[in-house]
Amino acid sequence: MVPKRIANKRTVCEALTGMSWLRDIHGVASPQIIAEFIKLWDLVSTASLQPDVPDVYIWRFSASGQYSAQSAYEILYSGAIHFGSWERIWKTWAPGKCQFFLWLAMHKRCWTADRLARRNLPHPKCCPLCDQENETIDHLLIRCVFARQF
Repeated sequence: MVPKRIANKRTVCEALTGMSWLRDIHGVASPQIIAEFIKLWDLVSTASLQPDVPDVYIWRFSASGQYSAQSAYEILYSGAIHFGSWERIWKTWAPGKCQFFLWLAMHKRCWTADRLARRNLPHPKCCPLCDQENETIDHLLIRCVFARQF
């Protein structure tokens, strides 16, 4: 709700001085934006800044407080499913063909449309089950609506 030309020129201290940040908000506000605005106002109203101290940027997803691509990827994939080791596949009581399929899926070696396309082989343009997106092993096992229902 704050135009970029204003947001990029003003420091936090300048915006908090005399609550001038309130005048920067433009446009039509939805009920959700108004609720967020009230929460932000409650948080900001108690803040006191020192004008001579420069702003400090802290990346809260790393112990050092510094941004790194590694810490960003860790946060990005923090909810993803990770296979611990080969024992989870090969030491299970599942039939051998199921174990082999899991190994192929984990290493993205299944012959899906994306793999066929990389080798310039004939392949369907989208998933033959749901016709929604490109057929990959992740799509078939996780995102495909038809496969989920089946």
